[in-house]
Amino acid sequence: MYVGLAVNSGSASALATATFDNVSVSSASAPAPVISGVSATTGSVGSAVVISGTGFGASQGNSVVRLNGVAVPINTWSGTSISMTIPVGATTGPLGVSVAPGMNDSNPVEFTVTAQPLPSSWLDQDVGSVGVVGSASYANGVYTVKGAGTQIYGTADAFHYVYQPLTGDGTMVARLVSVQGGSGYASPGVMIRETLNAGATNAGTVDWVGYGTIYSEVRTSTGGSTVLGGGVSATLPYWVKVSRSGSTFSSYTSLDGVTWTQRGTSQTISMGQNVYVGLAVNSGSASALATATFDNVSITSP
Repeated sequence: MYVGLAVNSGSASALATATFDNVSVSSASAPAPVISGVSATTGSVGSAVVISGTGFGASQGNSVVRLNGVAVPINTWSGTSISMTIPVGATTGPLGVSVAPGMNDSNPVEFTVTAQPLPSSWLDQDVGSVGVVGSASYANGVYTVKGAGTQIYGTADAFHYVYQPLTGDGTMVARLVSVQGGSGYASPGVMIRETLNAGATNAGTVDWVGYGTIYSEVRTSTGGSTVLGGGVSATLPYWVKVSRSGSTFSSYTSLDGVTWTQRGTSQTISMGQNVYVGLAVNSGSASALATATFDNVSITSP
């Protein structure tokens, strides 16, 4: 049989013109390329991005990576990993791999090109099964984070994370300025997390927007249940904080960033020395993004 693109004008005397992109044909003998992950979904001109997946081909040859329809410079290429650089003139849009000779296209991943990247040492990615790819940007002291996913709760989380590594003890502080979009279960906040896996142990201070309440949230064992504590009714903007001292994790809120009130009780969680700390945003939905803004973001350690 034959498989392909068909166009009909509805007339025997006139042509119709149709355009297609992200075209792929996948079969057991010749599977289409698949993007399973991207090192970042936000980047500025000149930044390097690593695409992970399958079916890219052992070498580049005539294969290309396109961002919003335009080919980008390639640094390295293998069957499962491609390193690319965001070029001058790049614009926000779908990122995809097109494999020669048939120019078979992968699934697209939405990528945001920013005029100003996240500050040095900050990274961002989706954690868990989010449904819609998230993103993050930074300008004039404000972090704007877009995230999807049904929950930061239960035994597995789904959210967008703007983070950096933390070794040993430390404290994360931010002022949550605004939240828009998503469902009533959108939940932005600050978090310390052992790994970037969905079921990782973690401690956070999170705003459950639909309830207008900020809680402490903890998962004390990998894949275990999440427990809320010490909720406080809050109208944004509001300050949030989470800290680690050894195996003790504590959650705090503040109206002014000066006087802090602990939320819930301190929890003992057995985490490794090397963890991740950052801003977490979840929309409460696998089909829509929530957008949260944070300022006065800081991380301190002894």
